[in-house]
Amino acid sequence: MKSGHSPATPRRPFSVLARLLAGASLAGFGAQTSFGADARSDPVSACVNLATLTNFPLTPTQITVAQFNPPGATSTSGTVLPGHCLIRGIVNKRVGADGYQYGDGFEVRLPTPADWNGRFMLQGGGGTEGVLPRATGRAGTLSPTLAHGWAVASQDGGHENSQLPYPNAFYLEQQAVIDHAYRSLDVTTQTAKFLIEAYYGKEPDRSYFVGCSTGGRQGMVLSQNFPDYFDGIVAGDPVFDLEAISLGEAWSVERIKAITPTPIQKLSNGNPILYPAFPVSDQKLFQTAILAACDHLDGVTDGVVDNLAACQTTFDPATFVFPSTGQPLQCTGAKTATCLTRAQIDAIKKIHEGPRDSLGRPIKSPAGAAVKNHADNTVRGYPYDGAFMTSAGVPPRRIGTPTSPPGDFLLGLGQIPYGWLLPPDPSFDPLTFNFDADISRLNSASPVVTYSTSLDLKHFEERHGKIIWYHGTSDPGPSVTGTIEYYKEMAASNGGLENAMKFARLFLVPGMGHCGGGPATDQFDPLTPLVDWVEHGVPPDTIIASGTHFTSAPTTRSRPLCPYPHEARYVGIPGDDLSVATNYRCVLPGVAEHNR
Repeated sequence: MKSGHSPATPRRPFSVLARLLAGASLAGFGAQTSFGADARSDPVSACVNLATLTNFPLTPTQITVAQFNPPGATSTSGTVLPGHCLIRGIVNKRVGADGYQYGDGFEVRLPTPADWNGRFMLQGGGGTEGVLPRATGRAGTLSPTLAHGWAVASQDGGHENSQLPYPNAFYLEQQAVIDHAYRSLDVTTQTAKFLIEAYYGKEPDRSYFVGCSTGGRQGMVLSQNFPDYFDGIVAGDPVFDLEAISLGEAWSVERIKAITPTPIQKLSNGNPILYPAFPVSDQKLFQTAILAACDHLDGVTDGVVDNLAACQTTFDPATFVFPSTGQPLQCTGAKTATCLTRAQIDAIKKIHEGPRDSLGRPIKSPAGAAVKNHADNTVRGYPYDGAFMTSAGVPPRRIGTPTSPPGDFLLGLGQIPYGWLLPPDPSFDPLTFNFDADISRLNSASPVVTYSTSLDLKHFEERHGKIIWYHGTSDPGPSVTGTIEYYKEMAASNGGLENAMKFARLFLVPGMGHCGGGPATDQFDPLTPLVDWVEHGVPPDTIIASGTHFTSAPTTRSRPLCPYPHEARYVGIPGDDLSVATNYRCVLPGVAEHNR
Protein backbone atom coordinates (compact mmCIF):
# COMPACT_ATOMS: atom_id res chain seq x y z
CA MET A 1 0.00 0.00 0.00
CA LYS A 2 1.47 3.31 -1.03
CA SER A 3 -0.07 6.20 0.82
CA GLY A 4 0.48 9.69 -0.44
CA HIS A 5 0.04 11.97 -3.41
CA SER A 6 1.88 12.93 -6.51
CA PRO A 7 3.88 16.15 -6.14
CA ALA A 8 1.70 17.48 -8.96
CA THR A 9 -1.53 17.04 -7.00
CA PRO A 10 -3.31 20.42 -6.58
CA ARG A 11 -2.91 21.61 -3.03
CA ARG A 12 -4.97 24.82 -2.82
CA PRO A 13 -7.85 24.03 -0.48
CA PHE A 14 -10.77 25.73 -2.21
CA SER A 15 -10.43 24.11 -5.64
CA VAL A 16 -13.20 21.69 -6.60
CA LEU A 17 -10.60 19.12 -7.64
CA ALA A 18 -8.88 19.30 -4.25
CA ARG A 19 -12.17 18.61 -2.50
CA LEU A 20 -12.96 15.66 -4.73
CA LEU A 21 -9.46 14.26 -4.23
CA ALA A 22 -10.07 14.51 -0.50
CA GLY A 23 -13.16 12.34 -0.94
CA ALA A 24 -15.69 14.90 0.30
CA SER A 25 -19.00 15.91 -1.25
CA LEU A 26 -19.63 19.56 -2.11
CA ALA A 27 -23.36 19.37 -1.53
CA GLY A 28 -24.65 22.48 0.19
CA PHE A 29 -21.23 24.15 0.46
CA GLY A 30 -21.54 27.83 1.21
CA ALA A 31 -25.19 27.61 2.21
CA GLN A 32 -26.41 28.53 5.66
CA THR A 33 -29.38 27.47 7.70
CA SER A 34 -31.38 29.79 9.93
CA PHE A 35 -33.48 28.57 12.80
CA GLY A 36 -35.69 30.02 15.44
CA ALA A 37 -33.51 30.69 18.47
CA ASP A 38 -31.14 33.65 18.40
CA ALA A 39 -27.86 32.97 20.20
CA ARG A 40 -27.76 36.56 21.46
CA SER A 41 -31.06 36.26 23.25
CA ASP A 42 -31.20 32.50 23.86
CA PRO A 43 -27.72 30.93 23.60
CA VAL A 44 -28.94 27.65 25.09
CA SER A 45 -31.67 26.94 22.55
CA ALA A 46 -29.52 28.22 19.70
CA CYS A 47 -26.83 25.75 20.71
CA VAL A 48 -29.19 22.77 20.85
CA ASN A 49 -30.64 23.74 17.47
CA LEU A 50 -27.23 23.34 15.84
CA ALA A 51 -28.01 19.62 15.81
CA THR A 52 -30.68 20.33 13.15
CA LEU A 53 -28.24 21.80 10.62
CA THR A 54 -28.18 19.83 7.39
CA ASN A 55 -26.27 21.81 4.80
CA PHE A 56 -22.73 21.38 6.09
CA PRO A 57 -19.84 22.28 3.78
CA LEU A 58 -18.80 18.62 3.60
CA THR A 59 -21.04 15.60 3.65
CA PRO A 60 -21.74 13.32 5.27
CA THR A 61 -21.44 15.29 8.52
CA GLN A 62 -23.13 13.94 11.63
CA ILE A 63 -23.65 15.95 14.82
CA THR A 64 -23.51 13.61 17.81
CA VAL A 65 -23.63 16.21 20.62
CA ALA A 66 -25.06 19.74 20.71
CA GLN A 67 -25.48 20.89 24.28
CA PHE A 68 -24.99 24.03 26.31
CA ASN A 69 -22.59 23.66 29.23
CA PRO A 70 -23.37 26.13 32.02
CA PRO A 71 -20.57 28.05 33.74
CA GLY A 72 -18.58 26.18 36.37
CA ALA A 73 -17.01 23.24 34.57
CA THR A 74 -13.22 23.13 34.74
CA SER A 75 -10.49 22.56 32.20
CA THR A 76 -7.78 19.94 32.68
CA SER A 77 -5.65 22.66 34.31
CA GLY A 78 -8.40 23.45 36.81
CA THR A 79 -9.50 26.75 35.25
CA VAL A 80 -13.21 27.41 35.56
CA LEU A 81 -14.80 27.53 32.12
CA PRO A 82 -17.52 29.97 31.10
CA GLY A 83 -20.89 28.85 29.82
CA HIS A 84 -20.48 27.63 26.28
CA CYS A 85 -21.99 25.60 23.47
CA LEU A 86 -20.40 22.17 22.99
CA ILE A 87 -20.73 20.43 19.61
CA ARG A 88 -19.23 17.10 18.66
CA GLY A 89 -19.55 15.29 15.40
CA ILE A 90 -17.91 13.28 12.68
CA VAL A 91 -17.31 13.86 8.98
CA ASN A 92 -17.19 10.99 6.49
CA LYS A 93 -17.89 8.22 8.96
CA ARG A 94 -17.01 5.02 7.16
CA VAL A 95 -15.71 1.49 7.33
CA GLY A 96 -12.16 1.42 6.01
CA ALA A 97 -10.67 -1.07 3.58
CA ASP A 98 -9.29 -2.89 6.63
CA GLY A 99 -12.77 -3.36 8.13
CA TYR A 100 -12.36 -0.84 10.98
CA GLN A 101 -14.38 2.31 11.70
CA TYR A 102 -12.94 5.65 10.61
CA GLY A 103 -14.04 9.26 10.26
CA ASP A 104 -12.90 12.79 11.03
CA GLY A 105 -14.12 13.36 14.58
CA PHE A 106 -14.32 16.95 15.74
CA GLU A 107 -15.28 19.02 18.77
CA VAL A 108 -16.20 22.72 18.79
CA ARG A 109 -16.78 24.88 21.86
CA LEU A 110 -18.40 28.29 21.43
CA PRO A 111 -18.62 30.95 24.15
CA THR A 112 -21.87 32.85 24.42
CA PRO A 113 -22.11 35.85 22.07
CA ALA A 114 -21.62 38.13 25.08
CA ASP A 115 -18.28 36.41 25.88
CA TRP A 116 -17.00 35.77 22.34
CA ASN A 117 -14.00 37.87 21.31
CA GLY A 118 -14.66 37.29 17.62
CA ARG A 119 -11.72 34.91 17.22
CA PHE A 120 -11.49 31.23 16.28
CA MET A 121 -8.69 28.86 17.29
CA LEU A 122 -8.02 25.34 16.03
CA GLN A 123 -5.93 23.45 18.58
CA GLY A 124 -3.34 21.01 17.28
CA GLY A 125 -3.09 17.32 18.00
CA GLY A 126 -0.34 15.17 19.47
CA GLY A 127 1.41 11.88 18.77
CA THR A 128 -0.47 9.76 16.26
CA GLU A 129 -3.74 11.30 17.53
CA GLY A 130 -6.62 8.83 17.66
CA VAL A 131 -8.33 10.55 20.60
CA LEU A 132 -10.58 13.60 20.37
CA PRO A 133 -9.12 16.25 22.72
CA ARG A 134 -11.31 18.63 24.70
CA ALA A 135 -11.51 21.78 22.62
CA THR A 136 -10.79 24.18 25.45
CA GLY A 137 -7.82 25.79 23.73
CA ARG A 138 -4.25 24.79 24.58
CA ALA A 139 -1.96 27.80 24.07
CA GLY A 140 0.75 27.78 26.70
CA THR A 141 0.06 29.97 29.67
CA LEU A 142 -3.00 31.46 27.95
CA SER A 143 -4.72 28.07 28.26
CA PRO A 144 -7.61 27.49 28.19
CA THR A 145 -8.36 30.06 25.50
CA LEU A 146 -12.06 29.26 25.79
CA ALA A 147 -11.98 31.08 29.13
CA HIS A 148 -10.62 34.13 27.31
CA GLY A 149 -13.46 34.33 24.83
CA TRP A 150 -12.12 32.17 22.02
CA ALA A 151 -14.19 29.80 19.91
CA VAL A 152 -12.13 26.59 19.80
CA ALA A 153 -12.11 23.40 17.74
CA SER A 154 -10.16 20.15 17.91
CA GLN A 155 -10.03 16.95 15.84
CA ASP A 156 -8.90 13.34 16.20
CA GLY A 157 -6.77 12.87 13.08
CA GLY A 158 -9.40 10.82 11.28
CA HIS A 159 -9.31 7.76 13.52
CA GLU A 160 -10.11 6.66 17.06
CA ASN A 161 -7.65 4.30 18.72
CA SER A 162 -10.53 2.68 20.59
CA GLN A 163 -11.83 1.43 17.24
CA LEU A 164 -8.48 -0.06 16.16
CA PRO A 165 -6.56 -3.14 17.28
CA TYR A 166 -3.45 -1.03 18.04
CA PRO A 167 -2.57 2.69 17.66
CA ASN A 168 -0.44 2.45 14.49
CA ALA A 169 -2.98 0.30 12.64
CA PHE A 170 -4.39 3.31 10.76
CA TYR A 171 -1.12 3.54 8.81
CA LEU A 172 -2.28 0.45 6.91
CA GLU A 173 -5.44 2.20 5.61
CA GLN A 174 -4.77 4.69 2.81
CA GLN A 175 -7.56 7.19 3.47
CA ALA A 176 -6.80 7.14 7.19
CA VAL A 177 -3.22 8.20 6.46
CA ILE A 178 -4.53 11.08 4.33
CA ASP A 179 -6.93 12.10 7.11
CA HIS A 180 -4.14 12.10 9.68
CA ALA A 181 -1.81 13.97 7.34
CA TYR A 182 -4.06 16.88 6.44
CA ARG A 183 -7.69 16.15 5.62
CA SER A 184 -8.99 16.07 9.19
CA LEU A 185 -7.56 19.58 9.65
CA ASP A 186 -9.25 20.72 6.46
CA VAL A 187 -12.73 19.38 7.20
CA THR A 188 -12.63 20.40 10.87
CA THR A 189 -11.68 23.98 9.99
CA GLN A 190 -14.46 24.26 7.43
CA THR A 191 -17.03 22.68 9.74
CA ALA A 192 -16.02 24.78 12.75
CA LYS A 193 -16.29 28.02 10.78
CA PHE A 194 -19.69 26.90 9.47
CA LEU A 195 -20.90 26.27 13.03
CA ILE A 196 -19.50 29.60 14.19
CA GLU A 197 -21.43 31.44 11.50
CA ALA A 198 -24.59 29.48 12.27
CA TYR A 199 -24.36 30.24 16.00
CA TYR A 200 -23.21 33.85 15.99
CA GLY A 201 -24.64 34.95 12.64
CA LYS A 202 -21.18 35.97 11.42
CA GLU A 203 -17.85 34.50 10.50
CA PRO A 204 -14.92 34.85 12.89
CA ASP A 205 -13.04 38.12 12.61
CA ARG A 206 -9.72 36.31 12.81
CA SER A 207 -8.65 32.66 12.80
CA TYR A 208 -5.61 31.13 14.51
CA PHE A 209 -3.97 27.73 14.89
CA VAL A 210 -1.83 26.65 17.86
CA GLY A 211 -0.07 23.30 18.18
CA CYS A 212 3.10 21.54 19.29
CA SER A 213 4.76 18.30 18.11
CA THR A 214 2.19 16.76 15.76
CA GLY A 215 0.41 20.08 16.21
CA GLY A 216 3.58 21.83 15.06
CA ARG A 217 3.60 19.71 11.92
CA GLN A 218 -0.07 20.55 11.42
CA GLY A 219 0.72 24.25 11.64
CA MET A 220 3.22 23.79 8.82
CA VAL A 221 0.66 21.80 6.81
CA LEU A 222 -1.76 24.70 7.08
CA SER A 223 0.76 27.42 6.20
CA GLN A 224 1.91 25.52 3.10
CA ASN A 225 -1.33 23.99 1.80
CA PHE A 226 -4.25 25.93 3.28
CA PRO A 227 -2.83 29.46 3.42
CA ASP A 228 -6.22 31.19 3.47
CA TYR A 229 -7.61 29.30 6.46
CA PHE A 230 -5.68 31.02 9.28
CA ASP A 231 -4.40 34.52 9.90
CA GLY A 232 -1.84 33.35 12.44
CA ILE A 233 -0.17 30.03 13.24
CA VAL A 234 1.91 28.80 16.18
CA ALA A 235 3.99 25.72 15.31
CA GLY A 236 5.92 24.31 18.27
CA ASP A 237 8.57 21.55 18.13
CA PRO A 238 7.25 20.41 14.73
CA VAL A 239 7.63 16.81 13.55
CA PHE A 240 7.48 18.10 10.00
CA ASP A 241 9.58 15.26 8.52
CA LEU A 242 8.36 12.41 10.68
CA GLU A 243 10.07 9.74 8.60
CA ALA A 244 13.43 11.44 9.22
CA ILE A 245 12.70 11.73 12.93
CA SER A 246 11.85 8.02 13.13
CA LEU A 247 15.13 7.17 11.45
CA GLY A 248 17.02 9.43 13.84
CA GLU A 249 15.37 7.71 16.78
CA ALA A 250 16.13 4.23 15.40
CA TRP A 251 19.78 5.15 14.87
CA SER A 252 20.05 6.59 18.37
CA VAL A 253 18.46 3.67 20.20
CA GLU A 254 20.50 1.19 18.16
CA ARG A 255 23.64 2.96 19.38
CA ILE A 256 22.54 2.55 23.00
CA LYS A 257 21.51 -1.06 22.45
CA ALA A 258 24.95 -1.83 20.98
CA ILE A 259 26.69 -0.94 24.26
CA THR A 260 24.11 -2.49 26.62
CA PRO A 261 25.68 -5.37 28.55
CA THR A 262 24.40 -8.75 27.50
CA PRO A 263 22.22 -10.65 28.04
CA ILE A 264 19.76 -7.77 27.56
CA GLN A 265 16.78 -7.97 29.92
CA LYS A 266 13.40 -7.87 28.17
CA LEU A 267 9.89 -7.04 29.29
CA SER A 268 6.98 -9.42 28.77
CA ASN A 269 6.15 -7.65 25.48
CA GLY A 270 9.68 -8.20 24.19
CA ASN A 271 10.88 -4.61 24.55
CA PRO A 272 14.48 -4.41 25.82
CA ILE A 273 15.74 -2.65 28.94
CA LEU A 274 18.70 -0.57 27.74
CA TYR A 275 19.28 1.46 30.90
CA PRO A 276 22.45 -0.51 31.92
CA ALA A 277 24.25 1.12 28.98
CA PHE A 278 24.00 4.53 30.61
CA PRO A 279 22.82 4.56 34.25
CA VAL A 280 21.81 7.82 35.92
CA SER A 281 25.21 8.31 37.53
CA ASP A 282 26.85 8.29 34.10
CA GLN A 283 24.14 10.53 32.68
CA LYS A 284 24.84 13.10 35.41
CA LEU A 285 28.58 12.91 34.75
CA PHE A 286 28.07 13.60 31.06
CA GLN A 287 25.67 16.46 31.84
CA THR A 288 28.22 18.02 34.20
CA ALA A 289 30.80 17.91 31.41
CA ILE A 290 28.50 19.66 28.92
CA LEU A 291 27.82 22.51 31.32
CA ALA A 292 31.48 22.84 32.22
CA ALA A 293 32.35 23.10 28.53
CA CYS A 294 29.48 25.26 27.28
CA ASP A 295 27.64 27.13 30.04
CA HIS A 296 30.05 30.09 30.13
CA LEU A 297 30.15 30.56 26.35
CA ASP A 298 27.26 33.03 26.46
CA GLY A 299 28.98 35.23 29.01
CA VAL A 300 27.42 34.02 32.25
CA THR A 301 27.51 30.72 34.16
CA ASP A 302 23.85 30.13 34.95
CA GLY A 303 23.12 26.51 33.99
CA VAL A 304 21.76 27.61 30.59
CA VAL A 305 23.51 27.27 27.23
CA ASP A 306 22.27 30.16 25.11
CA ASN A 307 25.07 30.00 22.55
CA LEU A 308 24.10 26.66 21.03
CA ALA A 309 26.33 26.98 17.95
CA ALA A 310 29.42 27.68 20.06
CA CYS A 311 28.74 24.60 22.16
CA GLN A 312 28.62 22.40 19.06
CA THR A 313 31.99 23.63 17.86
CA THR A 314 33.65 23.66 21.30
CA PHE A 315 32.57 20.48 23.07
CA ASP A 316 34.10 17.15 22.09
CA PRO A 317 33.36 14.57 24.81
CA ALA A 318 36.22 12.35 23.63
CA THR A 319 38.82 15.01 24.45
CA PHE A 320 37.09 17.02 27.19
CA VAL A 321 38.95 17.38 30.48
CA PHE A 322 37.23 18.71 33.60
CA PRO A 323 39.02 22.00 34.33
CA SER A 324 38.60 21.69 38.10
CA THR A 325 40.23 18.26 38.42
CA GLY A 326 42.13 17.60 35.20
CA GLN A 327 40.14 14.36 34.84
CA PRO A 328 39.28 13.39 31.24
CA LEU A 329 35.64 12.57 30.62
CA GLN A 330 36.64 9.54 28.55
CA CYS A 331 38.36 6.85 30.56
CA THR A 332 42.02 6.25 29.80
CA GLY A 333 41.85 2.89 31.51
CA ALA A 334 39.17 0.91 33.31
CA LYS A 335 35.71 2.38 33.89
CA THR A 336 35.36 4.38 37.10
CA ALA A 337 32.73 6.65 38.62
CA THR A 338 34.61 9.70 37.29
CA CYS A 339 34.81 8.74 33.61
CA LEU A 340 32.86 7.14 30.78
CA THR A 341 34.02 4.28 28.58
CA ARG A 342 35.03 4.87 24.99
CA ALA A 343 31.97 2.89 23.90
CA GLN A 344 29.68 5.21 25.85
CA ILE A 345 31.35 8.31 24.40
CA ASP A 346 31.20 6.88 20.88
CA ALA A 347 27.51 6.10 21.22
CA ILE A 348 26.63 9.62 22.39
CA LYS A 349 28.81 11.21 19.70
CA LYS A 350 26.98 9.19 17.05
CA ILE A 351 23.61 10.26 18.47
CA HIS A 352 24.85 13.85 18.23
CA GLU A 353 26.13 13.35 14.69
CA GLY A 354 23.04 11.61 13.30
CA PRO A 355 22.61 8.50 11.11
CA ARG A 356 25.32 7.46 8.68
CA ASP A 357 25.68 4.56 6.26
CA SER A 358 28.69 2.25 6.36
CA LEU A 359 30.66 4.74 4.23
CA GLY A 360 29.98 7.56 6.66
CA ARG A 361 27.48 9.37 4.44
CA PRO A 362 24.49 11.16 6.04
CA ILE A 363 21.09 9.52 5.64
CA LYS A 364 18.24 11.36 3.93
CA SER A 365 14.50 10.83 4.28
CA PRO A 366 13.09 9.75 0.88
CA ALA A 367 9.63 11.12 1.69
CA GLY A 368 11.18 14.45 2.63
CA ALA A 369 12.29 14.97 -0.96
CA ALA A 370 8.99 14.20 -2.67
CA VAL A 371 7.62 17.73 -3.07
CA LYS A 372 8.83 20.66 -5.13
CA ASN A 373 10.88 23.22 -3.16
CA HIS A 374 11.32 20.77 -0.28
CA ALA A 375 13.44 21.38 2.78
CA ASP A 376 16.74 19.59 3.23
CA ASN A 377 15.74 16.03 4.08
CA THR A 378 18.92 15.04 5.93
CA VAL A 379 18.21 13.06 9.09
CA ARG A 380 19.50 15.18 11.95
CA GLY A 381 21.37 14.29 15.09
CA TYR A 382 20.76 15.78 18.52
CA PRO A 383 22.86 18.82 19.49
CA TYR A 384 24.74 19.13 22.75
CA ASP A 385 23.04 21.73 24.90
CA GLY A 386 22.39 22.65 28.51
CA ALA A 387 19.92 19.81 29.17
CA PHE A 388 21.19 17.11 26.82
CA MET A 389 21.53 14.49 29.54
CA THR A 390 18.69 15.57 31.81
CA SER A 391 15.30 13.90 32.05
CA ALA A 392 14.00 16.34 29.42
CA GLY A 393 16.62 15.35 26.87
CA VAL A 394 18.20 12.14 25.62
CA PRO A 395 17.77 9.73 28.60
CA PRO A 396 14.05 8.83 28.55
CA ARG A 397 13.85 8.70 24.76
CA ARG A 398 17.12 6.91 24.01
CA ILE A 399 17.99 5.06 27.24
CA GLY A 400 14.85 4.45 29.28
CA THR A 401 14.80 3.52 32.95
CA PRO A 402 15.68 0.40 34.97
CA THR A 403 12.12 -0.87 34.45
CA SER A 404 11.03 0.66 31.14
CA PRO A 405 12.27 0.75 27.54
CA PRO A 406 13.27 3.95 25.73
CA GLY A 407 10.37 6.31 25.11
CA ASP A 408 11.06 6.20 21.36
CA PHE A 409 9.44 2.76 21.30
CA LEU A 410 6.06 4.42 21.78
CA LEU A 411 6.33 6.96 18.95
CA GLY A 412 8.66 7.41 15.96
CA LEU A 413 10.61 4.19 16.35
CA GLY A 414 7.41 2.16 16.53
CA GLN A 415 6.05 3.81 13.37
CA ILE A 416 8.79 2.48 11.10
CA PRO A 417 7.13 -0.90 10.39
CA TYR A 418 3.74 0.72 9.64
CA GLY A 419 4.33 4.15 8.17
CA TRP A 420 7.84 4.18 6.75
CA LEU A 421 8.43 0.75 5.25
CA LEU A 422 6.82 0.21 1.86
CA PRO A 423 5.05 -2.13 1.83
CA PRO A 424 4.36 -1.99 5.57
CA ASP A 425 5.72 -4.86 7.62
CA PRO A 426 4.21 -4.97 11.14
CA SER A 427 6.52 -7.85 12.06
CA PHE A 428 9.65 -5.80 11.38
CA ASP A 429 11.84 -5.04 14.41
CA PRO A 430 12.83 -1.36 14.05
CA LEU A 431 15.96 -1.97 16.11
CA THR A 432 17.24 -4.11 13.25
CA PHE A 433 16.91 -1.33 10.68
CA ASN A 434 20.00 -1.41 8.47
CA PHE A 435 21.12 2.02 7.29
CA ASP A 436 22.63 0.48 4.15
CA ALA A 437 20.24 -2.25 3.07
CA ASP A 438 16.90 -0.93 4.36
CA ILE A 439 16.94 2.63 3.01
CA SER A 440 15.50 1.38 -0.30
CA ARG A 441 12.50 -0.02 1.59
CA LEU A 442 11.38 3.40 2.86
CA ASN A 443 8.13 5.08 1.87
CA SER A 444 9.02 7.87 -0.57
CA ALA A 445 5.79 9.91 -0.64
CA SER A 446 3.70 9.68 2.53
CA PRO A 447 1.42 12.73 2.93
CA VAL A 448 2.32 12.71 6.65
CA VAL A 449 5.66 14.09 5.43
CA THR A 450 5.02 15.65 2.02
CA TYR A 451 2.35 18.04 3.25
CA SER A 452 4.69 19.75 5.72
CA THR A 453 8.15 19.92 4.12
CA SER A 454 7.70 22.62 1.46
CA LEU A 455 9.68 25.86 1.74
CA ASP A 456 7.08 27.74 -0.30
CA LEU A 457 5.09 30.05 1.98
CA LYS A 458 4.48 32.78 -0.59
CA HIS A 459 0.68 32.37 -0.57
CA PHE A 460 0.59 32.56 3.21
CA GLU A 461 2.81 35.63 3.14
CA GLU A 462 0.69 37.27 0.42
CA ARG A 463 -2.36 36.87 2.65
CA HIS A 464 -0.45 38.72 5.39
CA GLY A 465 -0.43 35.54 7.49
CA LYS A 466 1.99 35.35 10.40
CA ILE A 467 3.66 32.24 11.83
CA ILE A 468 5.62 31.71 15.04
CA TRP A 469 7.74 28.62 15.47
CA TYR A 470 9.26 27.66 18.81
CA HIS A 471 11.49 24.72 19.66
CA GLY A 472 13.26 23.43 22.78
CA THR A 473 16.98 22.99 22.24
CA SER A 474 16.93 19.75 24.28
CA ASP A 475 14.03 18.21 22.37
CA PRO A 476 14.77 14.45 22.12
CA GLY A 477 12.03 13.95 19.50
CA PRO A 478 12.33 16.29 16.52
CA SER A 479 15.84 17.68 16.70
CA VAL A 480 15.97 21.46 17.06
CA THR A 481 18.62 21.41 14.31
CA GLY A 482 15.99 20.34 11.78
CA THR A 483 13.72 23.26 12.62
CA ILE A 484 16.63 25.73 12.56
CA GLU A 485 17.73 24.50 9.14
CA TYR A 486 14.16 24.57 7.82
CA TYR A 487 13.75 28.15 9.00
CA LYS A 488 17.02 29.24 7.39
CA GLU A 489 16.12 27.55 4.10
CA MET A 490 12.58 28.93 4.19
CA ALA A 491 13.94 32.43 4.73
CA ALA A 492 16.37 32.06 1.83
CA SER A 493 13.47 30.93 -0.39
CA ASN A 494 11.23 33.81 0.66
CA GLY A 495 13.31 36.91 0.09
CA GLY A 496 15.97 36.41 2.75
CA LEU A 497 15.93 36.55 6.54
CA GLU A 498 15.01 40.21 6.80
CA ASN A 499 11.91 39.71 4.66
CA ALA A 500 11.03 36.36 6.26
CA MET A 501 11.02 37.91 9.72
CA LYS A 502 8.20 40.18 8.56
CA PHE A 503 5.85 37.17 8.60
CA ALA A 504 7.72 34.23 10.18
CA ARG A 505 9.80 34.03 13.36
CA LEU A 506 11.48 31.18 15.22
CA PHE A 507 12.00 31.24 18.98
CA LEU A 508 14.41 28.74 20.53
CA VAL A 509 13.89 27.72 24.16
CA PRO A 510 17.25 26.81 25.74
CA GLY A 511 17.12 23.61 27.79
CA MET A 512 13.49 22.79 27.02
CA GLY A 513 12.52 19.23 26.12
CA HIS A 514 9.71 18.18 23.81
CA CYS A 515 7.01 20.87 24.07
CA GLY A 516 7.98 21.56 27.69
CA GLY A 517 10.00 20.40 30.67
CA GLY A 518 13.64 20.62 31.55
CA PRO A 519 15.74 23.28 33.30
CA ALA A 520 14.18 25.88 31.05
CA THR A 521 11.74 28.77 30.81
CA ASP A 522 9.15 26.47 29.29
CA GLN A 523 6.06 28.42 30.40
CA PHE A 524 4.99 31.15 27.99
CA ASP A 525 2.10 32.44 25.89
CA PRO A 526 2.85 32.34 22.15
CA LEU A 527 -0.67 33.31 21.09
CA THR A 528 -1.00 36.84 22.53
CA PRO A 529 2.12 38.13 20.72
CA LEU A 530 0.86 36.45 17.55
CA VAL A 531 -2.47 38.27 17.87
CA ASP A 532 -0.63 41.56 18.37
CA TRP A 533 1.41 40.84 15.25
CA VAL A 534 -1.59 39.87 13.11
CA GLU A 535 -4.06 42.46 14.31
CA HIS A 536 -1.86 45.40 15.28
CA GLY A 537 1.25 44.93 13.16
CA VAL A 538 3.54 44.58 16.19
CA PRO A 539 6.16 41.87 15.49
CA PRO A 540 7.31 39.90 18.55
CA ASP A 541 10.88 40.95 19.37
CA THR A 542 10.75 38.90 22.57
CA ILE A 543 8.40 36.46 24.28
CA ILE A 544 8.73 36.53 28.05
CA ALA A 545 8.89 33.02 29.52
CA SER A 546 9.30 31.52 32.98
CA GLY A 547 10.39 28.22 34.46
CA THR A 548 10.54 26.54 37.85
CA HIS A 549 12.86 23.55 37.35
CA PHE A 550 16.34 25.02 37.11
CA THR A 551 18.91 22.81 38.81
CA SER A 552 20.87 25.71 40.33
CA ALA A 553 19.72 28.80 42.17
CA PRO A 554 17.58 30.62 41.41
CA THR A 555 15.42 27.59 40.57
CA THR A 556 12.56 29.81 39.35
CA ARG A 557 13.41 32.26 36.59
CA SER A 558 11.97 34.56 33.96
CA ARG A 559 13.83 35.21 30.70
CA PRO A 560 13.10 36.49 27.21
CA LEU A 561 12.84 34.11 24.29
CA CYS A 562 14.48 35.67 21.26
CA PRO A 563 13.67 35.51 17.54
CA TYR A 564 16.33 33.51 15.69
CA PRO A 565 19.17 34.23 15.02
CA HIS A 566 19.11 36.45 18.12
CA GLU A 567 20.03 34.91 21.47
CA ALA A 568 19.50 35.99 25.06
CA ARG A 569 22.46 37.55 26.84
CA TYR A 570 22.73 38.51 30.47
CA VAL A 571 23.39 42.25 30.68
CA GLY A 572 22.86 42.86 34.39
CA ILE A 573 25.68 44.06 36.59
CA PRO A 574 27.46 41.48 38.78
CA GLY A 575 25.17 40.43 41.57
CA ASP A 576 21.95 41.20 39.70
CA ASP A 577 19.22 38.59 39.84
CA LEU A 578 19.53 35.86 37.18
CA SER A 579 15.82 35.22 37.51
CA VAL A 580 14.65 38.61 36.20
CA ALA A 581 13.87 38.91 32.48
CA THR A 582 14.86 42.59 32.33
CA ASN A 583 18.45 41.58 33.08
CA TYR A 584 18.64 39.92 29.65
CA ARG A 585 18.69 41.29 26.14
CA CYS A 586 18.22 39.66 22.73
CA VAL A 587 21.36 40.14 20.63
CA LEU A 588 22.94 38.72 17.51
CA PRO A 589 25.70 36.23 18.43
CA GLY A 590 29.09 37.87 18.39
CA VAL A 591 27.76 41.34 19.00
CA ALA A 592 29.38 42.85 22.09
CA GLU A 593 26.97 43.75 24.86
CA HIS A 594 27.47 46.25 27.61
CA ASN A 595 26.04 46.32 31.09
CA ARG A 596 23.07 48.52 31.70
